[in-house]
Amino acid sequence: MTDSTASNTNDSNQGDLPYIKFLHEGNTKFYENDFEGAIKSLNTAFRLGCNDRYAFWKRGIAKSKLGDHKGAHNDMVQFGFHLESDYMIKLLNEKIKENSYFTDEFILLISSSLNAQELKVITNRFGLVDGVFRTQREVGEFLGITPQRVSQIELKATKKIQVAKSLENLFEKK
Repeated sequence: MTDSTASNTNDSNQGDLPYIKFLHEGNTKFYENDFEGAIKSLNTAFRLGCNDRYAFWKRGIAKSKLGDHKGAHNDMVQFGFHLESDYMIKLLNEKIKENSYFTDEFILLISSSLNAQELKVITNRFGLVDGVFRTQREVGEFLGITPQRVSQIELKATKKIQVAKSLENLFEKK
């Protein structure tokens, strides 16, 4: 097993997870260029609950090597989705903390209540990544959805944030 495989699963609690064996097996087969075996093992790991973004990347590369470019693209989207979501949650938490009086617990409540698509809409629409506010049309083009869908997602996310703000006010110490 390579060093990069070991580093992906260095948490001692992960040894108890049912998918770890198949994740290790898939990683090993991937680095041995046994792409069919890697895909089979990683598929089993995913069915057992694995959500490791690098496993999606490896399965995507393996699919590409075997000519399944559509499947490879889908796995690369999953890899990017996990990477982007972690980054956007961090950004959103930082921006909320800078511009509000919310406690850390309520900031966590806000960011954890938004799904990945809502995070993408909010962070892009209000310039949380790069300081550039974007129209619903621009965000829609970026995400591959209609401006109307962006509006719906934005409204839903805004309501979730307002609920969290209401809860914060409700539990404020006087």
